[in-house]
Amino acid sequence: METETAIDQMTVQELIQELYSFPPELPILIRDADGQVFSIAGFEAGSKGVIIIVNEEE
Repeated sequence: METETAIDQMTVQELIQELYSFPPELPILIRDADGQVFSIAGFEAGSKGVIIIVNEEE
């Protein structure tokens, strides 16, 4: 059974630290509260932080 953790806010450094615990060949997918899954298409840095740009997975 997978464990899900809700994170209110995370820095880039914290995200990288978390990802180091996973095998490097795994793809990173993002799932929203409705269960819809997205793949990462890119990143955009702005004045409010880093925005992750996603594509809907089918």
